[in-house]
Amino acid sequence: MKKFHRHLNIMSVFTAILLITALIFWRTFLNIAITNVILNGIIIGTAVFGIGLCFKNMFDLLPEHKWLHAYFDGKSGFGFTPKILRPVALALHNRHLHITTTNLSEILDLVSLRMEDERERVRYVTNTLIFLGLLGTFWGLILTVGGFADLLLHLDFENASVLQEMQVGMAKPLSGMATAFTSSLLGLAGSLTVGFLGLQLQFAQNTMFNELTDFMTQYVLQKPGETKQIQEITSNAPVNEDVYNKISTIYDSFTNNGYEVCDLIRIDGKYPAVIAIGSDEKLFIATLNNDFYTLQNMLKRIELCFADTLEGINIDTRVLCVSNKNVDLGNKVIRFASVDALDKYLASHPNIRPKTKSERDDFNAYSEYIGTAIDYLFKPNK
Repeated sequence: MKKFHRHLNIMSVFTAILLITALIFWRTFLNIAITNVILNGIIIGTAVFGIGLCFKNMFDLLPEHKWLHAYFDGKSGFGFTPKILRPVALALHNRHLHITTTNLSEILDLVSLRMEDERERVRYVTNTLIFLGLLGTFWGLILTVGGFADLLLHLDFENASVLQEMQVGMAKPLSGMATAFTSSLLGLAGSLTVGFLGLQLQFAQNTMFNELTDFMTQYVLQKPGETKQIQEITSNAPVNEDVYNKISTIYDSFTNNGYEVCDLIRIDGKYPAVIAIGSDEKLFIATLNNDFYTLQNMLKRIELCFADTLEGINIDTRVLCVSNKNVDLGNKVIRFASVDALDKYLASHPNIRPKTKSERDDFNAYSEYIGTAIDYLFKPNK
């Protein structure tokens, strides 16, 4: 934990030194900046944006790091849904997923890609600062060469006041040289500043990634002899990044609107789906598969299972699938044009959590039963 926070402290101290230096030498800094207000203003603004982006990414990383330690330290009630570590959260929450060394490698690759996306933004700002500095250099050289050309073209060396004319005419090429040097200086200084902060961000990410690797490796090694028949979410047809992000968004939509997400499953071993339950015997199955025949068969299997095991209790089961349009097909199958449309539906139909102890006990028992039924229905056949 201390090693992780050390990088944030280095970033803070470094930025404070830059700010104090700029305040001490503010006159010099101001003279450099006003040499070319437009270009130098863009460079300074880009550098400030890059510094802010580095700190934003670092502050976004802090709750992720706290969540990681809280989870593996066994602390409950940490009310935070990770974004960068979302693949880890989903894998650990999913009772159907037996994390093997192969699964672990895939999960860590997904986390690494998310971290790399954050670093790419900082690198782009750094490269932009270098480009702006070079742009100012060539712009200044063009002004300098053009100014000397105009000066030599209009000088009359037979005129007695030629020295005064030369002195006045030197203003334009000297202004061009000032633009070239100041923009290069600001661009280089800005790129070095953002690059250094980006390097500290990368060190912090690497620290968290190494800790994650250690935690997950211990988690896998502690459960080497899992004999229960399980369905791995990453088996059979692989899940690409787009599908994974959509499923993650659906997962978050349920949890954010008060539903109990009990399982992540695969329909027919192919299509990822989220199982969520609510009060009043509500059961939702959300999937990206929109084949009506497959969904209806799955719905019948679930209803038959409930009819055989729970007498006198009517479980309201609905299938929510993402298709190309919003339509209620009846028979408890509802299609949505996009994941956002499904999210809006869930936001307009939030789950009301039980309040009394008796109601909570009933809800917990119902949730446990749903988990057992899902285990029975979707376990692999061997």
